[in-house]
Amino acid sequence: QVLQRTVLFADLRGSTAMYETLGNAEATAVVSRSVALLARIVTVHGGHVIKTLGDGLMAVFELPKQCVSAADDMHDSLSRIGMADDVESAPDSEPGSEEAYEGGAPTLPPRPPVPLKLQVGLAHGEVVEMGGDVFGDAVNVAARLLDHAGDNETLATSTVVEQLGEWERSRFRSHDRMQLRGRVEPVHVYLQEPVRRFGDTAATAYGDMLIPVSEPEGIRLVWLDLNRIYSGSSLPVIL
Repeated sequence: QVLQRTVLFADLRGSTAMYETLGNAEATAVVSRSVALLARIVTVHGGHVIKTLGDGLMAVFELPKQCVSAADDMHDSLSRIGMADDVESAPDSEPGSEEAYEGGAPTLPPRPPVPLKLQVGLAHGEVVEMGGDVFGDAVNVAARLLDHAGDNETLATSTVVEQLGEWERSRFRSHDRMQLRGRVEPVHVYLQEPVRRFGDTAATAYGDMLIPVSEPEGIRLVWLDLNRIYSGSSLPVIL
């Protein structure tokens, strides 16, 4: 069956350090519950999870707007896990359950000692649905966008951005055309700016509330068709 769909790939980063810190059993539980939370967010926004991929998942949506909203919700949920010290999971519910998403707000897993980072890639186009799986250029492009996404970033193709409303489009900044691995033609890619919460803007409204900016966790280097992210053990970068 040939369909027009928006494809989402989500990938959690930081699990390697978590396995080292927590041990295999506990780290596996945290990652599994976090992926289950992402899957539940997909369902709430009208999408369909095609497969889970260890530290992430692949999903499809009928409309780009649904897909972008799901990506927003994923980033928001993961950031609250990393920031809230008192966040605890409900004792009798898992993140993937109905109870875990009561009132539209997910019950979050406990805060891990090593915060997980989220990368999301979005692409829209013709896909072929076969045997419960989905194939096509949009699937390949969405997956390859993860190679270029930084921590807690969403990258989307122009085919996704062009079908959004004016406000949603205004949140995407052009990264120009990228050469994706395994693909001959470059793809016009956009980076989504995060939703500005009240807490994000309060510090700029009052001069005495400004907080010193910490050092970035990574650096992006772009030259011609190369677009690389360096973070963690790959730093420092020497030119």
